[in-house]
Amino acid sequence: MKRFSHRILNTSALALALGSAIACLPAYAEDAAPAASPAPTPTWTFPTSVSFVSDYIFRGQSQSWGRPALQLSVEADHASGAYVGFAASNVSKSWLPGAEAETDFYGGYRNKIADTVAYDVGVIDYVYGGGNWKKSTFEGFNDSNGLNTAEAYVSLNYKWLTLKTGRTLTEYFGWSTNNSPVGSFNGDPDAGVTGNTRGSMYYEANASYDVAEGWNLSGQLGRQTIHNATGLDITYFKVGVTKSLPDSWSVGVFYSGSDEPDAYKHYISLKNGTSQSDVARDKIFVNVTKAF
Repeated sequence: MKRFSHRILNTSALALALGSAIACLPAYAEDAAPAASPAPTPTWTFPTSVSFVSDYIFRGQSQSWGRPALQLSVEADHASGAYVGFAASNVSKSWLPGAEAETDFYGGYRNKIADTVAYDVGVIDYVYGGGNWKKSTFEGFNDSNGLNTAEAYVSLNYKWLTLKTGRTLTEYFGWSTNNSPVGSFNGDPDAGVTGNTRGSMYYEANASYDVAEGWNLSGQLGRQTIHNATGLDITYFKVGVTKSLPDSWSVGVFYSGSDEPDAYKHYISLKNGTSQSDVARDKIFVNVTKAF
């Protein structure tokens, strides 16, 4: 009986100790606020940016005749992956006859195949208000023909690398045997368009890698081919570094170059017929961007 009573006392002491310990524990289950639910993914987002570039270079060629450009980009992205966008920039009449501005309208669909693999398919329409080859200063190479160009594209992205290709659905920026035939390029009398330039293609590899907090290193290597043409295909490249700044500002410094076919050397202005520019020459340019 004495041994039994001792077991009861020990059991009671253990229960009392456990009860005291439990009473001292924080009442997480009862008193803590429930965990906040993650914010729902918005159906639409609207990334917007305004940029200043010291030269507007497109696939290795200056669209602004070596001068600065102010650029705007607005996009509407749906949670499904569908998107539409608008972009604008000033350009030069010396390179694009009659045009002072380029406005781009585009749309497509982008999504992921896996966590690190994504794709993008779409169509873009480059529009040049007032641009027409009839406004070229050169007699005999200025039959009426618009510059507007539609292009379909597809890209595949893996981590920091993107491979992209596109094909024109119209003539290549209005180039034809009427305005850009063989013999019409000052730098190379054997270069020129020999037929319809619809179906011109480009191929690109683009890389973008964050090397440190706020620092991004990027590179591009591409090839533009002009359908039914000789001496006009161009291989181009670009490397640069971008620094993110407070309040969604960023600044980038880039080196752009190409194999610069002779056709693009000493290119005579289509506006005045006198000034010249190596439109595909190697150069350094700066990009300052504000994102919203």
